[in-house]
Amino acid sequence: MTQGNKVQYGVIGVGRVFHSVHAPGLQKGEQSNLKAVFDINQKSAKEAAEKYGCEAKESLAALLQDPVLDVITLCTPHDTHKDLILQVLNSGKYCLCEKPICLTEEEAREIARHPNQDKLFCVYQNRFNPAVRFVTELVGNGELGKIRLCSVALRWWRGDDYFSDWHGEMKRVGGMLFNQASHILDIMRLVCGEAETVSAVSKTFRSVTDVDDVCVANVAFKNGIIGNVEVSTYVRPKDWEVSMLLVGDKGVVKIGGLSVNEVEYADIEGKDMSGAKEKYSEEIPHGYGNSHPRVFEALNHYVLKGELHPCLVTGKEASETSRFITKFYKTI
Repeated sequence: MTQGNKVQYGVIGVGRVFHSVHAPGLQKGEQSNLKAVFDINQKSAKEAAEKYGCEAKESLAALLQDPVLDVITLCTPHDTHKDLILQVLNSGKYCLCEKPICLTEEEAREIARHPNQDKLFCVYQNRFNPAVRFVTELVGNGELGKIRLCSVALRWWRGDDYFSDWHGEMKRVGGMLFNQASHILDIMRLVCGEAETVSAVSKTFRSVTDVDDVCVANVAFKNGIIGNVEVSTYVRPKDWEVSMLLVGDKGVVKIGGLSVNEVEYADIEGKDMSGAKEKYSEEIPHGYGNSHPRVFEALNHYVLKGELHPCLVTGKEASETSRFITKFYKTI
């Protein structure tokens, strides 16, 4: 349990996302402590434990049964998320899952039926980005007027070697929209609400994988907003941008940068927006951005105080985003 006002974390999976943002973010947090890790590759788990000064558990059961741990974080392949979520919830601990929370409608329903599903949260860290919060507050306050158009784009690059492991198996990764585009589609759904119809086309250009390389789609939302989506991991030679454009009756705003971390422009009737770019933009070192520590901080506050941050994504919310993404693949 929480010790010295610190939330005790155990992590399942010590791959790239763990080393890039989870371990550093948990170590940086004033109210979090990386206590233990588990991976089916025991050598990797022991190396991670030595590097970060924590314990390597010999089994998943040992991790889940440790009474000291408050939160179990999942940094595992997408197709493992549902089963691991249910096991963590069965243990009575909090579960923080890297996106996506699940890959199918059936998995979403199974998670929703669990009596402890209110202890489940998902890492949609970009909701915490200052630029994203700027946009969602504009929409929430009605300052853009009625939204007419929402256009989102992801233009990144992944070399063939990226697909040499589970990332190259469509049935395991769920597709490019679940993998790279999940964050921007989550924000699109947050802003625009429930989709009424989706029409999408996608193509795979590589011979090394069946995962899609490009997807273009049109979306009609139930509230009348028209959306369009362009996603590609075939834009050489590096990651270029993730962006969102909103057009409303009172103005326009676009956020972009490497991962919706910058305000590119904003022009709203009767409102001085001259300082928005400087105030709400931030530099980021990679596509993960700066907001994983913000997720951990918000979850720590919830575990310790019971107060839910508006940007912390619950299991229910994350399941709705997964349902949204499945609508695209059903039309392809």
